[in-house]
Amino acid sequence: MDYIFVSHMESDEYGGIRIFLERYPDAKVICSRLASRELPGLGVECDCVAADGDTVIEEGDISLKTITYPCEVHLQDGIIAYEQNSGILYSSDLMQSPGDGRDTVEECGYLPRAESISPVRIPNEKGLEDTKRKLASISPRFVAAGHGFCFVNADIM
Repeated sequence: MDYIFVSHMESDEYGGIRIFLERYPDAKVICSRLASRELPGLGVECDCVAADGDTVIEEGDISLKTITYPCEVHLQDGIIAYEQNSGILYSSDLMQSPGDGRDTVEECGYLPRAESISPVRIPNEKGLEDTKRKLASISPRFVAAGHGFCFVNADIM
């Protein structure tokens, strides 16, 4: 089974979904419950896995755990995804870094990056602290950032 991950409802996260669905028409879209209701309203017909913080998708060698967080600006429900077997965290916009991240992978500590998420990303004190607590409970080997540079977790190398 093929999956397409949509972290939250901003055009730079879901805008190309029709192209992916044309290429992979049987793919399931992993998204938040909010996104699963929004996508049909945008004319996107797909098989959605409406995820929340308790969702684990297991198939073959994949064990994908979703973690909810209040997306910046509108504080809508978004999700990040942690593939537990490979140790890859798909961090959406939470751990982005400025600059052109193509062909470059940084090496840095995961916990300091997680702890440095600011109110600019989550302008809600309780939501920010809850998200940091959730992120501190995992130890990814690699962070696939939504924008900018991806990084290898130097703390566990």
